[in-house]
Amino acid sequence: MDKVQIIHNSKGEPAFAVVPWKEYERLRAGANEDARLIALAAPHRGEESFPAEVAKRLTAGEPALKVIREWRGMAQGLLGKKAGVAPQYISQIERGERGMGGMTARKLAPVLGVSVEALLG
Repeated sequence: MDKVQIIHNSKGEPAFAVVPWKEYERLRAGANEDARLIALAAPHRGEESFPAEVAKRLTAGEPALKVIREWRGMAQGLLGKKAGVAPQYISQIERGERGMGGMTARKLAPVLGVSVEALLG
């Protein structure tokens, strides 16, 4: 990122950053977020992390499976196919009609690039 302009408030503290439009669009679209690299780095940090919007949804109590699946941009059918889990079961878990057992979490987690614990909450 180049040509960033910092605008300071009356106390001299940074208040705004002005960035080129293309950079703004890239940041807004999340182009700087590489899910594959995040998944590779996570075990070395010793903790799991998510983008702020995902973390907000998780802490607000939304179903972890749904939030993470949507973050990964994956439809229920595709996730089910890749993990060997019926899409109807995924839908029921996301609606809170059924619980997710450890065996199912172990199938879904690697496809979503997260830990089993992240899915089980």
